[in-house]
Amino acid sequence: MHDFPRLLLSASMTMGTPLAVAKLLEVQPKLVYRWMAGLERPSSGRVDAWKQRLEVFLRTPKPALPLHPRRRAFDARLQLVL
Repeated sequence: MHDFPRLLLSASMTMGTPLAVAKLLEVQPKLVYRWMAGLERPSSGRVDAWKQRLEVFLRTPKPALPLHPRRRAFDARLQLVL
């Protein structure tokens, strides 16, 4: 249960917005924000299914986006350091 907010945050960063995570989990966006902030805890009966859905999404390889025609070749090798 304690790793669920971190999993939500990772999915949100990968998907771009918490709204996308809410759509994946089929819940209201305000719940995702509250869970990530630790203000509320989701019902434990559904957490396992949501965790599994998020983990499958995060493990699934994503197709690489095509580079912009004016993007420098060097920029493609830059990586975000966490």
